[in-house]
Amino acid sequence: MTASVSYERTREHLEVLGLQAALDALDGVLQAGQKQERLPVEILDDLLSRERQQRFERRVATNLQLSGIAHPRRLEDFDFSAQIDVSKPQIDELATLRFLHQGENILFLGPPGVGKSHLAIGLAMTAIAQGHRVYFITLNDLVERSRAARQRDRLHVVSSTLIRTDLLLLDEVGYLPLESIDATFLFQVVSRRYEAGKSIILTSNKSYGSWHDIFPDAVLATALLDRLLHLSTTVNIRGESYRMRHRRQAGIPTLNTKGE
Repeated sequence: MTASVSYERTREHLEVLGLQAALDALDGVLQAGQKQERLPVEILDDLLSRERQQRFERRVATNLQLSGIAHPRRLEDFDFSAQIDVSKPQIDELATLRFLHQGENILFLGPPGVGKSHLAIGLAMTAIAQGHRVYFITLNDLVERSRAARQRDRLHVVSSTLIRTDLLLLDEVGYLPLESIDATFLFQVVSRRYEAGKSIILTSNKSYGSWHDIFPDAVLATALLDRLLHLSTTVNIRGESYRMRHRRQAGIPTLNTKGE
């Protein structure tokens, strides 16, 4: 078999096998291989590495698209100097994603505007960048979607999505109280993920002692917390709201919530 025939056969194999990145790089890799007198196995390794990298990048892009994260945030953009309650070494440790591999949960607690969602989404983006499937949803949207699915007898589809994903990011827990049927569904999701050893990142404006305000059943609230906290890290943030700080720095009057 001549070199030209082998070359055409190689292109055909790559195309039939769907190795498009390797096919696109074939000529350049072969030319570089001849100049550098590389071994055939080195050329093959180069081609397959390019294919593997492109597939990984496509997977990351798809995971981000399907994650439900409308406004991505990066951990490196978080202003640690403005929130002294947040330990950068602790966040750096969480960014290793060791918690994800160990099935641990991360809970960010604090008043509105202190960066809970930024940190949560930043960790989720880190997980996506490493090839993990992530699903982001606010508790309010979870309630609305589960109710709509229940009416169409499709609740199992919503449940499967929430349970199967590598990392579930549940945002804004505590802004609205839950009705019994919604609280039960949330408990089922958390319980199934707990049993499967899958991590949850959760943000809430309520301290754990106030979760009875969210759930209609104190026993259910206790059982839910038990599963969330068994293997978990809690990050309490008590700093000033970013939005309030920016208003104050700009000289814009803020509402006095204390009536003074």
